[in-house]
Amino acid sequence: MKHLEPLLGAFTAKMAIQTASLRTLKKPPEQLKREDLPQLLEGLKPMLNTFIGALHAKVILAEISASLEKLR
Repeated sequence: MKHLEPLLGAFTAKMAIQTASLRTLKKPPEQLKREDLPQLLEGLKPMLNTFIGALHAKVILAEISASLEKLR
């Protein structure tokens, strides 16, 4: 969320994650596991493309993905 909040605001970032989680993975964010996160990022892509533009969305999703790789 820390990557999305500055761009979307806290509420919209939370709702974007919740919506992508339910649509893409068919479960709420609280039930996601680490292996679900790449699919969640893919699910966020269309929404982020709309809110912040495709290029910026691609950059942000790459940053999030890189952050996740560092945690492994």
